[in-house]
Amino acid sequence: MTAISRRNLLKGAAFSAAGVAALGMAGCAPQDSGAADAALSETGEAAKHTWEVKPEPIATDQISQTVDTEVLVIGGGYSGACCALSAAENGAKVVLVEKDAVLNGHGVGGTGAIASRALDDLGLKFDKSLEMERWVSTCGNRCRESLVAKWFRESERCMNWFLDMAEANGAKCMVTVGSNSTVHPEIACYHFMSGGPIFEEHTMADFVEYMFEAEALKAGAEFVYEMPAVQLVQDESGRVTGAICQNKAGEYVQYNASKGVVLATGDISYNDEYINEFAPVANRVFTRLCSDQGNVGDGHNMAAWAGGAFQEGPWPTMMHPQAAATFHGPFLFVNPDGKRFMNEATWVQGKCLGVMYNGGADHAWSIFDANWQTDLLGSLEHGGGMFWDTFRPYGSDYQAAVDGHADTVENGIAEVPDYYKRADTLEELAEMIEVDPAELKATVERYNALCKAGEDTDFYKEKHFLFPIEEGPFTACMVAPGLLSVVGGIHISDNFEVLTAEDEPIPGLYAIGNCAGDIYAVDYPINIQGNSHGRCLVEGKCLGEQLAGVYQEI
Repeated sequence: MTAISRRNLLKGAAFSAAGVAALGMAGCAPQDSGAADAALSETGEAAKHTWEVKPEPIATDQISQTVDTEVLVIGGGYSGACCALSAAENGAKVVLVEKDAVLNGHGVGGTGAIASRALDDLGLKFDKSLEMERWVSTCGNRCRESLVAKWFRESERCMNWFLDMAEANGAKCMVTVGSNSTVHPEIACYHFMSGGPIFEEHTMADFVEYMFEAEALKAGAEFVYEMPAVQLVQDESGRVTGAICQNKAGEYVQYNASKGVVLATGDISYNDEYINEFAPVANRVFTRLCSDQGNVGDGHNMAAWAGGAFQEGPWPTMMHPQAAATFHGPFLFVNPDGKRFMNEATWVQGKCLGVMYNGGADHAWSIFDANWQTDLLGSLEHGGGMFWDTFRPYGSDYQAAVDGHADTVENGIAEVPDYYKRADTLEELAEMIEVDPAELKATVERYNALCKAGEDTDFYKEKHFLFPIEEGPFTACMVAPGLLSVVGGIHISDNFEVLTAEDEPIPGLYAIGNCAGDIYAVDYPINIQGNSHGRCLVEGKCLGEQLAGVYQEI
């Protein structure tokens, strides 16, 4: 499969309607962020890791300009822009510095919340006790429950604030469907915003950040672009008092922040040194999915150099199996050897891990026959969820999902033949996906026998997801795991303070969003769809209020 592997994600993703577009994905090659062995300690010996070697302080005489503020936010993603707005609208003097020339969304088409007025309008109420238990269990009971619980307490208040703002800017909210699965449920809580002039200009990928910026500027905040932070400033007591940044001309600018410095620099998706140490599973994916290749651990490094600790590894990854074809449903999966290897009727993270570990490759093939649309329609009564169903409005008919996927598959076969195959016979299909025809035929015969018996004694997939493959033409869609984000990182308190290994806060230093750790572990829980964006919303708003001195714990 070397002729197909790791080709441009967008060739396949272009046909996912609102699906992949809602995530703002783009195919990117990992960047070399520097070899750890090249870093030198003060003694001149090779250091184990870059973050373990604190650089020499930048001398005062090298500072060309000094700027005083109260709150300095480093990073213009969802959480950082949200925090800047929240602090500014509550009276704090705020500067946000962003290393790129633009704000960087990470696919913020939708935001998850456990409750909101939009959900109230639809009569949707969810059991917080049950959903938190599912979250914590997915995280292997290794996330910090008090931090997760804070999200559950604050989610509704923050989401309603967000909805008021978005609607004032001309956007409307569409709550999308979840999954009916009793094993892998996903509640209908994904608030998908669209419309209005800011949305039209910046699209769903960056709409939220630019809306936050527009409101923050009205409140007096300052956003400075192409100004990467390179080093934190600490006083003799260890308190972080600001950061030194570098402008386009290469000059150093020191920002002094009397109330706090906020690290909101995103994850470490494009830093191989961090991946190898804390998230080696990410090396198995078909490709890395991210619209921002600048997520290389800048904030992680600065936190560590200031004395901060990281959460225990391995760090959880957020993965979706849509890096090639964007549809495959609950149908038979075969690996490059033509063998079945897992229960296919699972959630997105489970499909990714199953393909890589049980399938033993960076891709597999979903195989179905001419009756697949009828079969898919029947499956949605019992299952579904992200990309098995579609990002369709809550309350719409299952047929809308089937129709959307039918368009995706037909367009894919016509325009993305690397990822979508169709043949009149299984033997021809096997040749097209470079699988031994005899092996594929034997696998399908075995699978059909299980479907006829009504019990999957190979992998115990629920019987209502057992659909035989009998009538041609036959279709194969490539199932390819992609990394969206590594959602682990800097060790923080429930008040988002950066903590040392002894759980002591570093005064003046905070971390939020995907550079911060502890709210997730092991795996990313998707029972609450879009909770990573929801986490950025809650952490950004609450920390902004906290730094402005107005936050009141619920």
